[in-house]
Amino acid sequence: MHSRLIYFYSLEFGFRLFYVFLSFCFCLLINSFNIYNILFFETYPFLKFTSRKFIVTNVMDLFDVICLLFFSKAFFFIFPYVIFQLYKFNSSSWYTYQCIFFKKCIKFAFISSLLILIFIQISLLPFLLQFLTRWEIHTDSIINIFVEFRLLSYIKWVLTFRYFISSLSFFIFLLFFQLWFLISIEWVYFLIKYYRKVFIFITLFILFLLTPPDGFLQIFLTFLVCTIFEIVFLFVCYKLSNIN
Repeated sequence: MHSRLIYFYSLEFGFRLFYVFLSFCFCLLINSFNIYNILFFETYPFLKFTSRKFIVTNVMDLFDVICLLFFSKAFFFIFPYVIFQLYKFNSSSWYTYQCIFFKKCIKFAFISSLLILIFIQISLLPFLLQFLTRWEIHTDSIINIFVEFRLLSYIKWVLTFRYFISSLSFFIFLLFFQLWFLISIEWVYFLIKYYRKVFIFITLFILFLLTPPDGFLQIFLTFLVCTIFEIVFLFVCYKLSNIN
């Protein structure tokens, strides 16, 4: 009996992996027909405030850029389908409340991280790039500094920055909503009120270990983490006042 169950579950798992792989291939195919649109989307934060051109120093840089864009966009669009297949595979052995709990947590975390991703693309990245390009020096002195962007380096930096922040926010919101549904609102208020600084310190300590020692990035992460905790504390106070 157990061997038959293992066989059927393995067969279902294999079929679902095949569906995911097939969808991934379709995403790559669709990306190949829209490579110019994808490239424009990635360079939009830079082109929003300037009309400069990118530099390509090697012919293989274009190939590397295309590969990065193909696979990054395919992984991005296939992620919700992977979560869906994961839910369908496990839902047969879950209770009803577990299915509802999983759907609520994933839905809220995904929407929150998607909003942060849109904010990064529309507002934050253009602001950062505009700030960095102001370091040019145009004077009559001996030293003249001109800022030019290599296309490959720009794409790598933008993808790393955007997906790191969005992935981090996804897991933070996922953890937050799990605690929100499992712990009472009074206990959440107690933890955030008296241990908020400890949580902020632990979070920043882990982030500083994982990220490169860049001063601007560390300041931005500190501001982001403190803002998230303050927003969560404000939301908890609001919910607690409505309950009382």
